[in-house]
Amino acid sequence: MTSIALPTAVLLLVGGAVAVQSIGPAAAAETTLRAAAAQAGLFFGVAASPGRLSSIVGQEFNQLTPENDMKPSTIATSTGGLQNTGNADTLVNYAQTNNMLVRGHTMVWHSQAGALQGANQATLNTFIGNALNRWGNRIAYWDVVNEALDDNNTGRRRTQWPHSLNRDANGDGDFFDAGDTDVIRDSFIRAKQVVQAGGLTTKLCINDYDVEGLTVQGGTQNRKANALYDIVRNYRQYIDCVGFQAHFNDNPNSIITNDLQANIQRFADLGVEVHITELDIDDDLSNNDIGAGQAENYRKVVRACLNVAKCTGITVWGISDSESWRSSERGLLFTGSNGNYQKKAAYTAVLDELNKGRVPINPTSPNTPSSPSVSPTVSPTVSPTPSTGCTATVSLDSWTGGFVATVTVTAGTAPINGWNVLLTLPSGSTVTNSWNATRGGNSGAVQFSNLSYNGRVNTGQSTQFGFQGTGTATGLTPVCTAS
Repeated sequence: MTSIALPTAVLLLVGGAVAVQSIGPAAAAETTLRAAAAQAGLFFGVAASPGRLSSIVGQEFNQLTPENDMKPSTIATSTGGLQNTGNADTLVNYAQTNNMLVRGHTMVWHSQAGALQGANQATLNTFIGNALNRWGNRIAYWDVVNEALDDNNTGRRRTQWPHSLNRDANGDGDFFDAGDTDVIRDSFIRAKQVVQAGGLTTKLCINDYDVEGLTVQGGTQNRKANALYDIVRNYRQYIDCVGFQAHFNDNPNSIITNDLQANIQRFADLGVEVHITELDIDDDLSNNDIGAGQAENYRKVVRACLNVAKCTGITVWGISDSESWRSSERGLLFTGSNGNYQKKAAYTAVLDELNKGRVPINPTSPNTPSSPSVSPTVSPTVSPTPSTGCTATVSLDSWTGGFVATVTVTAGTAPINGWNVLLTLPSGSTVTNSWNATRGGNSGAVQFSNLSYNGRVNTGQSTQFGFQGTGTATGLTPVCTAS
């Protein structure tokens, strides 16, 4: 067990998991990202190289990802052995000295494969075993498989090696049948065998980008996210954690959608930890404003994680804009270079949001960001049912076996001070999670009521809440009553 001493809380690292143990009364807001994150029950990390281990790394972050020094192109031999591990060792030693978690990045990847390029599964398995055993429990999380899914929201797996090792034995279009060979499954199986044989607590992750929201720009389903969900659901016995890279930019598939929280939640409902692993936010998403505009975007992302208990970590992909692999996009929390860093507005926003902790905030407050849990309209909106003082409409985002519903409550010809919405779910459907409302019941007739902050709605204005469920939710007819 490793711990980080704080004035009012201790970050406990038990089996790679993050938990907070209170040791005293509540104190003033924390002044560093790592302390505020620990108090909220998650890690806040950074990707770095040995040349960028300035004092700010240990001061501000409690998790470290080697940016390039654990990639196969750096440490793998053609037979699956290890080489050139000095830089990786430096990073692991630094993290241990500074009470930081380490994320190993990465084992199986079509890019930066180095001497492993074109290797067979047996060689990949050798590398996986050697990498896991080299650092053992000094690494809390390992990205076993990285970027397995195709670009452009196709929902398909990549065809580049190593995914050419996939074999769909019966030709049914998936890789989940017992007779199929699947480099994703087989790599995780090997990793899990090594972990179990060595008595390791290291957790095994799958990591990808453009998988953050349930939808992409325009409200189209995020097929890439759905494909990742299917992989995790089918191979759940081997996969412990999911990484959303979160390189947000103005690509239609890479924007920050309002259903980010709902997507984090549906993965969490599978029982895995969810991490935001490579966060940077292009200034294009705030009209080149790296002040309040970019800060607001960071708030949305951090809040979406904080609102889901099993979202246990956020990592920014670098310290400073000028040192980022995407430096022209100015997407990080600091300016400056070479250890001389200045905090941006985005830093202050992240620190503030972490200090608020995991209690959901008012999505309609003018001083806080819009709730990231609100889903955009993906299916046609159900016609509102007239009621006393308010109306309600429902929009759905559905996938096989589940759905997310967003309910909009609108005040009528006079302000309302509170509302209740009654919805009757189809037989066999169950609510598994809800936000921005108090819920009564999980199936059949389910009632949702306002919370303290969103009960008052002015004439003609609206507020929203949402819920996630299993089964189907077609044909919902909400009945709204107001007080």
